[in-house]
Amino acid sequence: MLARFMLRHPGVQIQLEATNRRVDLVAESVDVAIRVRPRPFEDSDLVMRVLADRGHCLVASPSLVALMGKPRSPDDLCRWPGLSMAVGKHIHQWQLDGPNGARAEVHFTPRFITGDMLALREAAIAGVGVVQLPVLMAKEQLDAGTLVRVLPEWEPKREVIHAVFPSRRGLLPAVRALVDFLGEEYAQMIED
Repeated sequence: MLARFMLRHPGVQIQLEATNRRVDLVAESVDVAIRVRPRPFEDSDLVMRVLADRGHCLVASPSLVALMGKPRSPDDLCRWPGLSMAVGKHIHQWQLDGPNGARAEVHFTPRFITGDMLALREAAIAGVGVVQLPVLMAKEQLDAGTLVRVLPEWEPKREVIHAVFPSRRGLLPAVRALVDFLGEEYAQMIED
C-alpha cells in the first residue's frame, strides 16, 4: 500500500516505524500514526480519522481441527494450543461476541507469542495453534482452505484502523495526501 502511494508521490520520503508501542506523536515529532484498537477510544488532543472498521476471526489449520475435534463452545478452546499477539502481557484471552448477544472470555496459555501477525498466521497454517487474526489478513488462506474458522458464530471484538495526527492546522501536504490515500485504499477493501 505504501509503495503505491510513493509511486504516485515520487517526491515524498517516508520513514516507517512498525511498532506495537504507544507513540507520543508530539514528543517524538511523528507526523502520523496508524493505530488499531477496539472502541471506545480514550480522550485525546490528537485528531483522528477512521480508515476502516475491521472484523477478526479465530482460525486454525484443518489438520489442527481434525486433531482437536471441532469445538462446540468457547469453553472448548481452553484446551486448544493458542497463539498470541499480546507480547508482555500475562493474561491471554479472546473476548468473543456470540449468538443472541452472548459474550465469552476464553483464557489460554499460548504456545507462541509474537508481535508479528504474519508469523502468527504462518504458525496457524502449520498447525501450531488457533489464533485471532483480522479477517482481511486471513481471507486468502480461508479461501484456499489452508486455514478454517474456529467457532464462526463467535467473533472477536471488532477493531478500528485509524490515523492520528497532532493537528489539522499545519499538517504537511504529504501527510494529508497519505492519510487521504489510506482512507481510499481501506474503503476499497471488502470483507466477506
